[in-house]
Amino acid sequence: MDALFWSATLFGLVCAGLMTASVFTLTRSDSTSETPNDMPGLSLVFSGNRLIDADDPVWSVLPDPSTFPTYDDVRVALLPFVPNLPLVLDQIDEPTQGSEVSITVSQFGAQTRLKLSPKSVEQNDWFHAKKHQIALAQLQPAIQYAPDLIWSVDQHGSLIWGNDTFGRYASAYGGDHAFADFITDQLSQPEALRSKRINLTAPELHLTQKRWLEVTVKAIETGMLYFASGIDAVVQAEAAQQSFVQTLSKTFANLTTGLAIFDRDRRLVLFNPALVDQSGVSAEFLSARPAMFEFFDKLRDHQIMPEPKNYDDWRERMARLVVAASDDRFRETWNLSTGQTLDVTGRPYPDGAIAFLFNDITAEVSLTRGFRTELETMQSVIDAMEDAVAVFNHQGILTLCNAAYSNLWKVDPDTCISESSILEATQAWKSAFHPSPVWAELRDFVTSTSERASWDSELRAKDGREVICRIDPICYGATLVRFCHHTHSKQSPTDTDSLQIVSA
Repeated sequence: MDALFWSATLFGLVCAGLMTASVFTLTRSDSTSETPNDMPGLSLVFSGNRLIDADDPVWSVLPDPSTFPTYDDVRVALLPFVPNLPLVLDQIDEPTQGSEVSITVSQFGAQTRLKLSPKSVEQNDWFHAKKHQIALAQLQPAIQYAPDLIWSVDQHGSLIWGNDTFGRYASAYGGDHAFADFITDQLSQPEALRSKRINLTAPELHLTQKRWLEVTVKAIETGMLYFASGIDAVVQAEAAQQSFVQTLSKTFANLTTGLAIFDRDRRLVLFNPALVDQSGVSAEFLSARPAMFEFFDKLRDHQIMPEPKNYDDWRERMARLVVAASDDRFRETWNLSTGQTLDVTGRPYPDGAIAFLFNDITAEVSLTRGFRTELETMQSVIDAMEDAVAVFNHQGILTLCNAAYSNLWKVDPDTCISESSILEATQAWKSAFHPSPVWAELRDFVTSTSERASWDSELRAKDGREVICRIDPICYGATLVRFCHHTHSKQSPTDTDSLQIVSA
């Protein structure tokens, strides 16, 4: 039994191999062999509904030649070449004649061989010719309807053809040939792949509206091929940008603040005349686009920044300065040895740029110092007075007092968190003196907006001393209140006459 089984198995394998070899031989011979009477064309061999073999030009138009496509895939790919291919492979029962290509069917068992032959037997390369024709038909609309201008001239400069966009532009310039000649005249010695801007304003054609084209020329065998794009919007944007830059430049030129802008590579790209005036650095040096450290080195040489103790510390400080300016954290006041004071600010800008502003605040600092000196002098003067003196503004808020008043009433407006009002003050005064109707009258006087005159009132402290409260209106609606010790029991007429009434 074992011998019989192995003999049957070996016989089956031999038969299967012979059948496979015969099918493969039949397939390749049918698809590639030609008899002298066969018409020139292409062959396709299907096994069932799958394409298993075909001439090379057929594979070149299939979407995925590495697989065995179905008849539907082959039909879609070949329809531009053979419009009369039926929907189903089984419907091809007999040779059919198409308008351009005839289809011949040969059946070999489960395999079907299609022979595609041109109508004209002289056209041996009909498939490649048709492929080229389809490619041209697909390419022509892309060129004809392109939004840019495309045209060609021969070796003598005569127009050969132009697309629709070229025709629309040419209609305003006397026609296609006149427009082509106009562009050629504008391009002196056209070179291959060289772009040039052309102004289409043509006074001889009575056209005053400015239009711009960017033209590229390519040399070909038949002459010159031109490509052009309308750049009206680009030119207008560049003009607007240039005008804006000029406006900014004029604005920067009139600024009293020195301006230095460094790009992302930390080189000076913009400065104004105020920077030259403040620093004393020459415009030639600044125009050479120095690096940031070179710029600050030059400022240090001209004593326009505080002198460091040593150079290494200064370099480290400059590195910190750049980092702080990049983070919008840099602002310093430079007190120079020349007496000049600069307020220096660093600001980050887009694309990694940094701007430094140098503001000369020498006058403001001098004015502030002078004002502070006057205030300190005035405070020293009233502190030297023996009388307790206090000033209330027109809203009744204590704004100023001397040392005698602070010691007497334990009040200091410079150290108090909350504001001291005339109401609180009169309450404190009322507790230190015997009852008197003067307090209500004093409160009304301080906050009054009508015309006012100086007056005084005698008060008796609870310790028995006599005190004179003197009230004087001063500038800006403020009121000066003084507490004076009564040295005489009764004022003499002379003393009374010496008091002057002051109107606010």
